[in-house]
Amino acid sequence: MRITKIEIKNFRAFYGAYQIDLHKAGKNLLVYGENGSGKTSLYQALKRFLESSEGGHQFKPYQNIFNSDDGYIKLHLRADAQSKQDTYEWSETVKDKTNNQLLIDASRTKGFLDYKDLLETHYLHRENNIVNVFDLLVKTLLANTVSRQTDRSLTEDWESIQHPSEETQIEDIERQIANFNDELASRLTELQAKFSEMLRKFGYNMALDLDFQGIAYNSDNKTLDNQEILLTVKFFDRDVPEHHRFLNEAKLSAIAIAIYFSSILLQPTSTLKILALDDVLIGLDMSNRLPVLDILEEYFSDYQIFLMTYDKAWYEIVKQRTSHGGKWKAVEFYFRQTDEYEIPVYAEDKAYLDKAREYLDANDYKACAIYLRTAFEIMIEDFCDAKRLPVRYRRSRDKLDSQDFWDPIKVENRKSGFLDASLIRDIELYRTRILNPLSHTTITNIPKKEIEDAIEAVERLKTSLQ
Repeated sequence: MRITKIEIKNFRAFYGAYQIDLHKAGKNLLVYGENGSGKTSLYQALKRFLESSEGGHQFKPYQNIFNSDDGYIKLHLRADAQSKQDTYEWSETVKDKTNNQLLIDASRTKGFLDYKDLLETHYLHRENNIVNVFDLLVKTLLANTVSRQTDRSLTEDWESIQHPSEETQIEDIERQIANFNDELASRLTELQAKFSEMLRKFGYNMALDLDFQGIAYNSDNKTLDNQEILLTVKFFDRDVPEHHRFLNEAKLSAIAIAIYFSSILLQPTSTLKILALDDVLIGLDMSNRLPVLDILEEYFSDYQIFLMTYDKAWYEIVKQRTSHGGKWKAVEFYFRQTDEYEIPVYAEDKAYLDKAREYLDANDYKACAIYLRTAFEIMIEDFCDAKRLPVRYRRSRDKLDSQDFWDPIKVENRKSGFLDASLIRDIELYRTRILNPLSHTTITNIPKKEIEDAIEAVERLKTSLQ
C-alpha cells in the first residue's frame, strides 16, 4: 500500500490548496525547502493525519491562521499501480475512514523523525553524568511493540504496572513486573543487534550497550525502582564515560539515528509503512550523510520514504543518487510573504505560471504575484546557470535578488539579441510594479488587466529564454 497523492488545504503554513502527485506507483518523496517554506508542515500533515486515526488530534488547531476557508488533508492510497485508489480525508468537519484499521496500523508502524527527536538520546542529558533512555524507549520508540507474553503493547503493560487497581495483589504486580522485564530485555537485545549493524555503516569504531537491570517493586515505599536503561559507549574498545560530552556532534547524531531507525524495525507490521525524516541529518557532515542513504536502501526498501531538507547541496546529491529506477520524486518549496500573510510556493514540475493564473482567477492578487515572481526568478536563475553567465558575488546566496540575474541576461542580450526591446521594457516595468517583493503592499490596487499583462510578459520571456 502506498500514498499516490497528497492534497493539503489551509493546514499550518499551507495557504490555499496544494497537491503533490506521487504517481500510481506511490514514489518516495525528496523535498527541498527553504526555512519557513512548508516542508515541515508537509511532515506534520502526514504525521497528524495518521495519528488522527486513533483520535489523537482535531484539525482546527492546525488551520492556517491567514485563511478562514475550511481546510483538509487528503491521502490517496493504492495497493499497487493496477489497484483501485482509495481516498481518506481529515478535516474539521470530515473524518472520512481515517479511523479504519489500515490507518491505525500505519500510525503504529510509522517512523517520523526530525532533528528535535535526536536531542532525546543525548543532548537532554548534558548536565548529567549518565544517559538514561528508559522513558524514550518505553514510552516512545518501543511503545507500540507487542509483548509475546501478554499480547499487549509495551506501553499498555507499563501503564498497568504503574497504575494497578485497588484489588491487585503485590504478587500480581511482581509477576507483571517480571513479565515486563523479560519482554523489555528481549526487545533491547534485538534493538542492540540492529543499531550495532547500522552504526557500522558510518565507519566509526564504536560499540553501544543498553544496560537494563530490571524494574523492581519497592514494597516499603510502594514505588517502582530502577527505571533506567543506561546507554553506554565504547570507542576503539575503550569505555567512554559521559560520552554525550566527549563525542562530537556527528558521532552523537549517528548513534541517535541508528537507535531510532532500529526501533522502527521492531514495530508491528502494516501494509502502509511510512518513514518521514525532516532535517535529521543537520548534525552530520556530507561524508557521514551518505551512509544514511545506504541504510534506507537496505533496511527500509518496503517503506514509502519522505525525506525533507533545507540543505540545497545535500538535496542535489540525494536527487542524483536516487534518480535511477523511478522510485523517487524530487520537489522544491520556497518561502514568500506579503504584508498580510506568508505562503509556501510549490507547483508540480515548476508550473508556477499556471498556479499564478489559478490565484488570479480566484481574485487573490497577492498570492498570484508571489507565484509570478517565483516563476520569473527561477527562470532567470536557471538561464544564467545554464549559460554560465557571470553573476554578482554575494557572501550569502540567499542575498542574491532578481536584479543580480537580470543584469547579466541583459548584457548577454546585447551580444546575441534573443530578447526584443518591447519585452525588455515590459519586464522592467513589471519588475517594479509586480515582480518586486516590496510591491505586495500595493498589489491589490493594481488592475487585474495589468497583472494579466505581467503574466503574459513572463510567459513571453520564458519562450525567448528557451
